[in-house]
Amino acid sequence: MEIPTETPIDKLAALQELDRQLREKTELVRASEGEVTELENQLAQQREVARQAREARDAANARRIELETHLDAEEAKMKDRRMRLNRVRNEKELQALRREIEVSKEANQQTEEEVLRVLETVETLTAAAAEADQRLGELEATAATTINERRTGLGQLLEDVAREREIRDRMANALDASLRQKYEQIFARRGGTAVVEVRNGTCQGCHMNLPPQLFNELQRTREVRTCPNCHRILFWRAERLEDAESSR
Repeated sequence: MEIPTETPIDKLAALQELDRQLREKTELVRASEGEVTELENQLAQQREVARQAREARDAANARRIELETHLDAEEAKMKDRRMRLNRVRNEKELQALRREIEVSKEANQQTEEEVLRVLETVETLTAAAAEADQRLGELEATAATTINERRTGLGQLLEDVAREREIRDRMANALDASLRQKYEQIFARRGGTAVVEVRNGTCQGCHMNLPPQLFNELQRTREVRTCPNCHRILFWRAERLEDAESSR
């Protein structure tokens, strides 16, 4: 894109067109960056959910193994106590051993019940972990594709923005400093519309009719004039008048 060499008002109109393109592309950059960030956050959250699910499953499974190991050890002790019953020689030792066996039986029964509860928990947590891992796999597959696409697009957008900013700076620097400042202030305040066309004596920014004298001045000169109502910079295209006359 070449730097315009027309009048200041022509340069302003061209600058505004480029500024609008830059604004649009900058918004696209922000939107793409936001989408990538959101996807990365979703991935991080799902990875944490899957990690916690696996951790809970593994903890429950470790508890199951611990209980079963303890139960096996107690069963071995119980077998040993029963064998000792045949070797006891007095009633006192016999009663003490029988009491010990009863207490162990009750404890083992409680352990067996806890093992069953833990087994159910392990089953539930295993299913939850599998579901979390499946969800993570699906999200990683879709998110990875989208993230790569957005990053590729971002790279091109950022190149375009950098190139157009250089052009924009050259165009802006070619303007009078005070005119440039005025344009940039209006552009910022008026949502990206600092220079507006005048059609049939009407400002296309606020759609108010211009004073006849001001409209006549716009047609006679290319000097910078502003709308008395919305204070935007006015731009009149002579070719529109020629088009209207040729269509009659």
